Amino acid sequence: MSTREASGGVLDGWGTGARTVEVETPEQVELAFELADLGSRFQALVADAVILGVLFLGLWAVSLWVSTFVDLPDLAGSVGVAVLGMVVFVVQWGYFVYFEGFRRGRTPGKRWTGIRVVHDGGYPLTLRGAAIRNLVRIVDVQPGVTCVLGGAVMMLNARTKRLGDLAADTIVIRERTHTDLPEAALAGRAATGLPRLDDARFKALDRFVARRGELTPAVQARLAIGVARAVGEDRMAEAPEGLSQVQKLVHLHEQERERRAGGAGSERASILAAALLRERSAAWKEYEDLVARARKRGLSALPDTDVSRFATLYRLVSADLARVRTYRGSGELTYSLERLVTEGHNLFYRPGARSWRALWTWLSVGFPRLVRARRLVVAAAAGALFLPAVASYTAVRLDPAVARQILPAGMIIRAENAPTRLRSGQGYIDVPGVLMPTMSSRIMTNNVQVTLLAFAGGVLAGLGTLVILVFNGLYLGAMLALYDSYGVGRLIWTFVAPHGVVELASICIAGSAGLWLGSGLLFPGRLSRAAALAERARDGVSLLAGTTLLLVLAGSIEGFVSPSDTPEVFRLGTAAGVAVALTAYVVLSGRKGEKEGPTTEAPGTSRPDSD
Repeated sequence: MSTREASGGVLDGWGTGARTVEVETPEQVELAFELADLGSRFQALVADAVILGVLFLGLWAVSLWVSTFVDLPDLAGSVGVAVLGMVVFVVQWGYFVYFEGFRRGRTPGKRWTGIRVVHDGGYPLTLRGAAIRNLVRIVDVQPGVTCVLGGAVMMLNARTKRLGDLAADTIVIRERTHTDLPEAALAGRAATGLPRLDDARFKALDRFVARRGELTPAVQARLAIGVARAVGEDRMAEAPEGLSQVQKLVHLHEQERERRAGGAGSERASILAAALLRERSAAWKEYEDLVARARKRGLSALPDTDVSRFATLYRLVSADLARVRTYRGSGELTYSLERLVTEGHNLFYRPGARSWRALWTWLSVGFPRLVRARRLVVAAAAGALFLPAVASYTAVRLDPAVARQILPAGMIIRAENAPTRLRSGQGYIDVPGVLMPTMSSRIMTNNVQVTLLAFAGGVLAGLGTLVILVFNGLYLGAMLALYDSYGVGRLIWTFVAPHGVVELASICIAGSAGLWLGSGLLFPGRLSRAAALAERARDGVSLLAGTTLLLVLAGSIEGFVSPSDTPEVFRLGTAAGVAVALTAYVVLSGRKGEKEGPTTEAPGTSRPDSD
């Protein structure tokens, strides 16, 4: 049993051995994709995990060798540790995003197992889609790294989708490989070529030729004009010169009957498909060569004549695919043409090129507009962060012992020692200048990781996001209150203020991304929950991309300004300046032409079929 979706024209079907999805392209050509099974996807995941393990082991070996055998200055060593920490973080979170987003939906593990990620509708995977499905992976692998949650969702979903696929609107398909074509053995029996007329036109011609002996010459001539118009003047022009209209129709009928001969039933269909193979194989090969060239840098990199030729051949191959299906050609031939059409389809609807100008436009216009558009959700996230902070602050000020139930032991000890530090002229924390790069790197990666988790938690109907926001709010309020209770609040406030403005604003925006994602499940509106989840994930990941860049700024301030021995007035002035600049950026940037303004999506992430 199959169902057709209203949007996208997608047909789900159950084959004899594998599940398939048939997609109707804008050119009204149906393409069949075989869904990857659980086994092949698990094999790919294991292979990628092994590769990641080898990469991490290699990074650890390099760092061990450098620390043992290379005598670096303290500052150089600190910078090296900072860089290594950033590399580990980028590899950990970016491995899948990079390969799927920039390598046609295939990681090395997926390439090895012959599977690929595409968007619903058969469109190539965008960078945004790759980011969404792989950020949500942290939820799919739970509990721990058992992947039980993701596996259970995949088994319950008709398209073997995990939560990340539902949020990103993606499916994982099996690649098709070249196979021997049964029609090749019949090419010799298809020497007369392909039929030139469709069934309706041939039937009209056949009826006229069969009845012509019963008609007078005058009636034959009159009817021949209408039949010739029906079969097409171009077909009539192929007849030898000097023949009458009736004789041309008889000649055309004899040729067409020979083309349609060659057996009955499946044998006849096979011969027709073989004739198509013999006649079109050169064009198919030319088209395949153009696809291979365009795949490297896109269609825009080809000369205009090649692009025009590509479009012509794409239409030709698409029409040939429809004819093979009509002839009931072999599965191998059908799959080969589907593969060719799919490659062309993916090139036509390939995401637009990414550029630094597009990135700047998004940062200066798109991101602040999106924050303003989702201001109510941002406010809700801020409430989930700051209300628990106020509650824990109040509770700890009333009873400092409450802090022991919220804060770790190390934080309690540091607060107890804070009065001594303040009397001796020390700050909240001592960070030698040479270690500031290392600290900044650790802070950046930790803060970005928190925001990534806040977004991914949204796929659990927003509950995961709320847990992260509430926990961080409780921690923040209890920490500030504990220092205030010891009478050394200025120590923590002057440390937090410079970077806290950007950091807390970023957490609120990232939290709003997770809540907006979760709202698709709770309040889908007129859309299905799956469609609402995928639609809001697109906004959510754009919000997340902006907060990631803001957190780089926050980490730099926290690593170099907050722990420095600069005067308190300088640090508080820095906090005030950052607050004013951030407010102006979010509130004022991109105001001009806002109603008709450009997309609020991060560059390079749009889909051809996005609403």
